[in-house]
Amino acid sequence: MAISHAYNMRSISAQIIRGGSSKGIYLNRDDLPGEKSSLDEIVLKIFGSPDRRQIDGLGGADKLTSKVAVMGKPTRPDCHIDYLFGQVNTELPRVDWAANCGNLSAGAALYGALVGACEVDEGVARVDIHQVNTGRKLVAHVPLEDGAPAVEGDFAIGGVPGTGARIDLDFGDFAGSALGGNVLPTGRPVDRFAIPGLGEIDVSVVDMANLLFFVRAGDIGMDVNASIYDMQADEGLVRRLEAVRKAVSAEIGFITGPDADERLRISTNPLIFAVAPAVDYQATNRIGIEASDYHLFSRSLARFEFSKAYPGSGAAGTAVAAGIPGTLVHQAVGDLGQSAGPYDLRVGHPGGVLEVAAEVHAGEEGIMVRKALIGRTARLLMDGTTYIR
Repeated sequence: MAISHAYNMRSISAQIIRGGSSKGIYLNRDDLPGEKSSLDEIVLKIFGSPDRRQIDGLGGADKLTSKVAVMGKPTRPDCHIDYLFGQVNTELPRVDWAANCGNLSAGAALYGALVGACEVDEGVARVDIHQVNTGRKLVAHVPLEDGAPAVEGDFAIGGVPGTGARIDLDFGDFAGSALGGNVLPTGRPVDRFAIPGLGEIDVSVVDMANLLFFVRAGDIGMDVNASIYDMQADEGLVRRLEAVRKAVSAEIGFITGPDADERLRISTNPLIFAVAPAVDYQATNRIGIEASDYHLFSRSLARFEFSKAYPGSGAAGTAVAAGIPGTLVHQAVGDLGQSAGPYDLRVGHPGGVLEVAAEVHAGEEGIMVRKALIGRTARLLMDGTTYIR
């Protein structure tokens, strides 16, 4: 184990990388213990959890910045590198290793290009990433400049200031990755569930890169004109969305039993999205977004907290849902040419507009996902040593 002692503390090599609209601490698997309990202890100390401010660690005191990526040599023969994602809880001494983060996947791609775990062709590094949490293969393309990952570029993503070099991530292999079955776990594009305090409402359950629940914004009493901060302050709205997470999780057998409430506070999955047809709204950077700029209004919540941007895995799943006739997403966006082949979906989220390219075929053999490609940017912020007691 490559943990050394200095200044009466333990020291561990680490990188901080912004991936998409998230930020994470990237660790080398060879520097860490193999036992899960010991790994959790070290990660919690690095982040300063449990503590909402994470004042005694490197955590960013927000679910978008309290994330860890454990990188290592590939354990899948058709990949260049392993990427294990962990969501570090701020309130409980727990790390959720059962989900995937699409935004940090951009950081994993950058990491692979930085260490040479890739194939280079005409100034672009192809990084085939073994996403260890799901066992699936993520294909990433990272542009290079002078043999190193490019930093400057004209690609902008909502929730991140400025522009950067575009990294393409294709989640086409991630259909059914959360539950190990089909992209529609219930076999239907929409189901009606009884929700305590709400009554019966429609929900689309989609298993794509993570487990996703989609509801109509109007069905859960969401004011689409409210800011994400006002939505977060609306305790009744948060409770209603969490009630859907809990009831549907129990109904499909995903999270059940007497400890369901605690597990839902820890587990990133399922993510829930409130969707509606496009409307004019103001992004968190105070830039006005017009309904004509995008196709789908969507707000994401998990573990009692709204996302201030949009999950990368959720973006892939939302685009795939748009290609499946009958889902609530498909109902909201209408015809984007999904039945003709590849299509683009633009999602209006709190940070701005996100575009996803997808290709979905629904036929007698079932639903086949050919592509779910999102563009992200990433940047190495720190390369050095972290100290823990």
